[in-house]
Amino acid sequence: MSRGEVLVVGETPSLGQSIVDLLESEKLRTEYVYDVESKGPISSLGERFSVIVVACNEHFCVTARRWMHGELPNVSLVVVGARDPILATTKGVHQVPLPLQPCRFLEIVRGLLGGASHRDRPQPTVS
Repeated sequence: MSRGEVLVVGETPSLGQSIVDLLESEKLRTEYVYDVESKGPISSLGERFSVIVVACNEHFCVTARRWMHGELPNVSLVVVGARDPILATTKGVHQVPLPLQPCRFLEIVRGLLGGASHRDRPQPTVS
């Protein structure tokens, strides 16, 4: 199975679809789901995708919490819009506030796609 580029998880569906449209307009290979579980098994997402972008305009981001607990290993995480307070202090999470600044967001995603192997970066843990 070939590795894709970006999986967009639309915890906030309208925001997720807007992000997909932006990424696809930049010719990035993108898949969209409403729930990360639907791409199971989630433990192997890092073998199938380089980056997960979570669109979540809420106070709690389910996908980010799962990533923080190590359930989504070997994948970079970008969270757009979430106001989850723990994300700001979590190493390795790339948090993008709303309103979305498209150029900055695309810079982050492209940097992660072109960066070093995700297997080389420390995996998040929560005590």
